[in-house]
Amino acid sequence: MAEKKRTKVTIKKLLDKKKRGEMVTSIGVYDSPMTAIADEIGFDLLINGNAGPMSLLGHPDPLTVTFEEQLILTKAVSRVAKYGMVIGHMPFMSYATADVAIRNAGRMTAEGGADAVKCEGTRFTANTIAEIVYAGVPVMGHIGMQAQRKHEQSGFGFKGKTAQEAADIVADARALHKAGVFAFIIEYVPVEITEYLVKTLPVPIISVGAGPSADGMYLISGDAVGYSAFPRPKNEASFVDVRPIIAEGLSAYKEHTLNKKYPGSEFTMNMDKEEHKKFLDIVH
Repeated sequence: MAEKKRTKVTIKKLLDKKKRGEMVTSIGVYDSPMTAIADEIGFDLLINGNAGPMSLLGHPDPLTVTFEEQLILTKAVSRVAKYGMVIGHMPFMSYATADVAIRNAGRMTAEGGADAVKCEGTRFTANTIAEIVYAGVPVMGHIGMQAQRKHEQSGFGFKGKTAQEAADIVADARALHKAGVFAFIIEYVPVEITEYLVKTLPVPIISVGAGPSADGMYLISGDAVGYSAFPRPKNEASFVDVRPIIAEGLSAYKEHTLNKKYPGSEFTMNMDKEEHKKFLDIVH
């Protein structure tokens, strides 16, 4: 039997997966090499979140990430992605008002090549997010722990531990769904909130540190393989650690350079003997 031909992931395909009870696979990618590998493996969503500028560009805080930096990394992802849906994260203050939001979301898709944008939001910002959707740019919502709102949320860590906090997260999700978002990332909340939203909303609910009961999972590629400028978050898994392999290769290169073993003859080109003789005659 011939292998089924792969096609581009679309919003309709994601919604159909939810209806069939199939898991949506998501990975955070921020450069072309990692994106090419992830797209070949076959992830549904290739998300360029704010962890990209943090892990690759050394930002210690998501609030310092600029729109232009996020745009550049989104371009790197979209240039090589063939099948996965590319999601470009909207950084802090890049969608504070409707006109700014529409302009930047348009740039993220038109210039950045994203298929959709991702916005951290609440019921109080739903109207602005709706304006992006009305302008023709699909939006993925991000609820629960929101790194851009760390001051408002009194820091990082789990949210929705009390009944009222959990109800507020549900109210945010309902408002953003009404605004037109096609899916949600839900981050660092008790599994009971995730389970409730999976049952009551018709769009995919994708978990990052929010339990196994979601419609899909999201993990940052750097955390999955141990490649980041910062320690892996304690609430996220790592499946392999490439740092020792990279360190081994770089150390070997340095050692070979110091011992004058690199480059060897197999990496060295010599002139034709006659041409070498003519060269010496010319320059002497």
